[in-house]
Amino acid sequence: MQFHSFQTRLLVFVLGLLVLVQSSVFFAVNKANINNARVQIDEALEITAGVFKKSINDRTQRLLEKARLLSGDFAFKQAYATSEHGTILSALENHRIRIGSDWMMLISLTNNVIADTLHPDLHGVTFSLPELIKNVMESEYGETSSIEFVDGIPYQMVVVPLFTPDPSAWIIIGFVIDATFAAELQELTKSHVSIVSGRPGDSLSLVASTLANNLQTTLSNTLSAVSWEINKSIPLRMDSADYVSLVTPLWNDKDNSIIAVLQRSLDEAMQPYMRLQVILIVIFVSGLALSLVGGVLIARTVTRPVQILARHAHKIEEGDYTHYVAIKQKDELGELAESFNYMVKGLAERDRVRNLLGKVVSPAIAEELLSKEIKLGGEEREVTILFSDIRNFTTLSERQSPQRLLTLLNTYLTKIGEVVEANGGVVDKYIGDALMALFGAPLNHDDDATRAVNTAMGMHKTLGGLNVDFEQQGLPKLNIGIGINTSVVVVGNMGSNTRLNYTVIGDGVNLASRLEGLTKKYGVGVIVSESTKADTAGFLFRELDRVYVKGKTEAHTIFEPVAKEGELGHADLEALDRYHEALKQYREQNWDLARKHFLALQAKSPGDKIYQIYLGRIEKFIKAPPGSEWDGTFTHNEK
Repeated sequence: MQFHSFQTRLLVFVLGLLVLVQSSVFFAVNKANINNARVQIDEALEITAGVFKKSINDRTQRLLEKARLLSGDFAFKQAYATSEHGTILSALENHRIRIGSDWMMLISLTNNVIADTLHPDLHGVTFSLPELIKNVMESEYGETSSIEFVDGIPYQMVVVPLFTPDPSAWIIIGFVIDATFAAELQELTKSHVSIVSGRPGDSLSLVASTLANNLQTTLSNTLSAVSWEINKSIPLRMDSADYVSLVTPLWNDKDNSIIAVLQRSLDEAMQPYMRLQVILIVIFVSGLALSLVGGVLIARTVTRPVQILARHAHKIEEGDYTHYVAIKQKDELGELAESFNYMVKGLAERDRVRNLLGKVVSPAIAEELLSKEIKLGGEEREVTILFSDIRNFTTLSERQSPQRLLTLLNTYLTKIGEVVEANGGVVDKYIGDALMALFGAPLNHDDDATRAVNTAMGMHKTLGGLNVDFEQQGLPKLNIGIGINTSVVVVGNMGSNTRLNYTVIGDGVNLASRLEGLTKKYGVGVIVSESTKADTAGFLFRELDRVYVKGKTEAHTIFEPVAKEGELGHADLEALDRYHEALKQYREQNWDLARKHFLALQAKSPGDKIYQIYLGRIEKFIKAPPGSEWDGTFTHNEK
């Protein structure tokens, strides 16, 4: 087929190719999704059946262990020796309550009921489940387990002998199989669990189920009407919904009269695939429409710019450089026109940017310098400064080759720097293995302190993932300390007329560095100043101490960010409150009460160094009290 129009050729090619590719993709993906969903559910149900059986076996073993305890219980043997029905029944009832079972019985070796907690008045009659006693007598270890109906209710039960010291009776312990039992199994298997009594081909009776009430009756009727086999999945449609179901015996008896039906919704499993199908259809239709419109526009926007460029090329060939190409398109043709018109200006801008990028590192700082006149000097601004440092890096570097050390350090600094930038911060400089980051300069936000604290928590989380990779590569694990302080500092260009460095200086910078050094002394990953804590929202903090840092005459209260609000459980919140109460008693010189609190906290978290620090101080102050003028401030004489 021959086309005389460029526009027609372009449209036929683009639309034809698009239809072919997207149709093939759609049908292939749709078919694969349906097959994959069913395969995944079948595999999940098979795994679930294994978990289900294991949970039943584990429950049986727990029952046997509890029965054995009663069999060897001396007090129970004494009660049995009295031969008094009331005494034996009371002992059984007490033990039943203690182990949390639903039913206990004592059967004589002649198969007569001695005592029954379900039927307190029943004794001296023949036991209603003789097959259970027959099984235990034939068992190798004199024990058995089963699921049987008592008063029309299924019980999971075990039978063990009572030794006095020879076997003298049978102890039966049972747990009722009800909705609670099914819910526990659902929690383990993550599938709907229904307990059903009956055999294939017979009418089935629902015992318990985690299905909604309207589906429980439907399950019994549907399962009774279809053909099914043990441990083979089948599709069941209940109330207009499809469920992939697997029937497995609740107990390994011969006729499988009590079964469990494990189910997962096929509709729920298919929801992600259906969403993908809708997305693919939308993409297909949208792509077709956009390709049609775009093809027309592209065809129309190619011919005219080419003609304009050809005319101006002739002008340049004649030596006329006063004409400019008036093409405003944002494609390759537009770029060519802009390059022609602004070549000289572009070269000048390129030299300027190259000169600036040789003096700065961060893109944010480069943008700040480009928007202002470049000169030495600065301005006062409130900034949050973050210092991080690798602990024991000198020792670590002595054990590694320079190349491995460089690889480890570059990987670490790259990932940590990404965390800073992701939170809107700026990496001011790398100092060996240390990092200095700024929040509030050159770009400031209303929540710079919060961003800095969030960055510190993210750095530790990122380091955890890095350490896993380092360990797999045979590299050592890293541990870092982070100090954060919010203060008014001088921000600007420092250095000389030929070499500039955009940075911050001031006492607040030194304090952030000192706080980083204190993390090792207090055994924490992050320490923030009181000013940072005051400006931070959404975090819970633990006050660590009130200190004089080296080189400073002003006392500072330091804090550790513990977690975001809402992340701590009730027990952790109570521990945090108790810690602050202990700190309050410590500063009020109530040594005994403070020590009591710290010891209780240390018992629950022995690895927390801060408790040992205060316990050590308390022991010293008990021997040599600090005096009434003491305000609890501690002086650090080292960095």
